[in-house]
Amino acid sequence: MSAPISSSLSDLAMLGQTLKANSERIVAESAAVFASAGRERAHPFPLDAVPGGLPLLLSELMALLPQAIAEGDVTLSAGAEKLEVLAELRLDVVIKALEGVSEVVVMELKRLEGSVAKGFLDEACRETRLFFDLKIAHYCQKFVAAQGTELTLHTRQLDEASERLAADGAGADAAAHSRVQLLQGVIHELRNTLQSVVLHATSVVDFPREAGVAEVMQRLTANGIRLQELLDRLGLYASLLAGEWSNRMESVDVGVFLQDLEVRHRGLARTASTRLTCRQTSGPSQIITDAGKLSLIADNLVTNAVHAAKGGLVQVEMSEGGTGRMLLTVTDNGHGIRLTEARHLFRVIHHVEGSKFSGLKLGLLASRHLAHLLGGELTFESEEGRGATFQVSFPRVLR
Repeated sequence: MSAPISSSLSDLAMLGQTLKANSERIVAESAAVFASAGRERAHPFPLDAVPGGLPLLLSELMALLPQAIAEGDVTLSAGAEKLEVLAELRLDVVIKALEGVSEVVVMELKRLEGSVAKGFLDEACRETRLFFDLKIAHYCQKFVAAQGTELTLHTRQLDEASERLAADGAGADAAAHSRVQLLQGVIHELRNTLQSVVLHATSVVDFPREAGVAEVMQRLTANGIRLQELLDRLGLYASLLAGEWSNRMESVDVGVFLQDLEVRHRGLARTASTRLTCRQTSGPSQIITDAGKLSLIADNLVTNAVHAAKGGLVQVEMSEGGTGRMLLTVTDNGHGIRLTEARHLFRVIHHVEGSKFSGLKLGLLASRHLAHLLGGELTFESEEGRGATFQVSFPRVLR
């Protein structure tokens, strides 16, 4: 419950006293937001990650907010540089946590509705959001700067690997050719995403009160989360990109494989209100293949399908695919893929205006390369408005 505030106070004084009187509860609720942001991405977010702790961050806001409202043109970023970048913190978790804390404080301010002037309260809420927007923007700038050397090295290494493969005439081999495409895709995504994060963060920091800053922040948030996802992929595909991922053959129980796949994606499907089914329709119960590679392919295809279906149906089937071969088929009844986009689906450097295909697309490039390493191929069929079917054909016994 909020602490009572005297009605004889001015709007500005009432605002300051409300924040001060309820600071402990605001800190507790904000701490819960930080913890939730970490759990959502299976990554802890310690409160001491914010220099001086969360209470200091909120104290800074409480000190600056009345002045910003009173003077009308005070920059709230005075202390934003204090938010240090720590290597163990994920960018997406930091963004989500600070967005959440912003809304906790705004909700606290809205408890004053009816007690202070509406225009004053609206301005207080705007300034609060601006304070946290600037924190996020500064953090993104510092994150990119801190990652700069390593990312530049990554990009240079990927460029060199791509050039070597092209010079060696690797295009004659399907696996080598798809690896070149994956390398090019990662380089393209990395450069574009880094550039977008820097441009949007700089725009918010330099022009925090310009019209359209809310839209810029939305793009910054989306690209910041995208950058973290890309960095995750770089780690996941490190050996694959280096061409050092050899096949590990083992006996795979098809029923168990499909059951595990369904369990891994049950939460995602539930969040998207999508029905997910996994079953075997024909073929042997045991196959010999690289379970790790096949799982990565299936994970990528199912994740894409669930995002595409959203409230619909995703069906995964394992079946016999001709002499000595198996088929892994993932079908969704989502929006489908336009013909203009379908022609370039495995070329991440091609952008189709108005594309409905979300995600990095690197998962598709990686899946195709993994299929080639398994002696198989990844193909798809789709009609706009009627969903899509992705199918992996691979040997029943990998040799």
